[in-house]
Amino acid sequence: MRHLKIAAIAAAASLTACSATDQGASDEQPDLLATTSVWADVASAVTGDNVDAIITGTEIDPHHFEPTAQDLAKVKAAKTLVANGGGYDHSLYSVAEQDKVIFAIPPTDEHEHEHGTESLDDVEHIWYNPGKVKEVADQVAQHAGGSSDTVDARMDAIEQKLAQIGHVHLAMTEPIAAGLIYGTEIHDITPDGYLHATLNESEPSAQDVAEMVNVIESGALDFLVYNPQSTNNATDRLVSAAKEHNVPIVEMSENPPAGTDFLDYMESIVDQIAQIASHAQPHADAH
Repeated sequence: MRHLKIAAIAAAASLTACSATDQGASDEQPDLLATTSVWADVASAVTGDNVDAIITGTEIDPHHFEPTAQDLAKVKAAKTLVANGGGYDHSLYSVAEQDKVIFAIPPTDEHEHEHGTESLDDVEHIWYNPGKVKEVADQVAQHAGGSSDTVDARMDAIEQKLAQIGHVHLAMTEPIAAGLIYGTEIHDITPDGYLHATLNESEPSAQDVAEMVNVIESGALDFLVYNPQSTNNATDRLVSAAKEHNVPIVEMSENPPAGTDFLDYMESIVDQIAQIASHAQPHADAH
């Protein structure tokens, strides 16, 4: 499928690790801690306990925020750490004893991101993949107690809903939906040049942006995925173009908005995509 090219294109990309931190991290020594609020919400759903996270909120682009010494001390003190893996939270999980870490994807060098193959283990924004969420929930239950049944059931429902969505076209201001659309009929038509630039966390060229605008204006695009935590002049222009041409916009943040549980947030995104898809016109390249 077209969206699987994300991993292959990123093979040449050498990116800095994404990380963010909550300035108010405490000195407590938690039994269970997560690097991000996403995985904290998953762990909370499994254990029934409130699980703290280091990376929280949507006010700042987590790609440009580094953890404090206090955050790192908290990570080291945790008995179990739930981490994303890959390059995303390397600066956090790398200071923990590795046998105490639950990884969503394998740990990598700090500067590695989505790379190399078409495996889900190479998709950095893996928390939007329901299968991986279930895997992490199962590991949390094994290491920290509780039950993954509720998380598994909710992810099963999401997988069923995604499977019912026909062949529709999306483009992304950043490949945050790569894990979500993996193995589905949702087809990514983001131009290669623009995609490569976003994977390098660099400003797309004028030509790259122009090609993306052409996709938006072509009528072939069913919706645009927009990450409001990672913005620049290019993304602003693309959002404006989508609004001008009545292309639906689906917002997907790195972390859910404050006060919103990630599982609820993920379900709402899938519901929105399913609603858009129900009104989409068939495409000639459907298979």
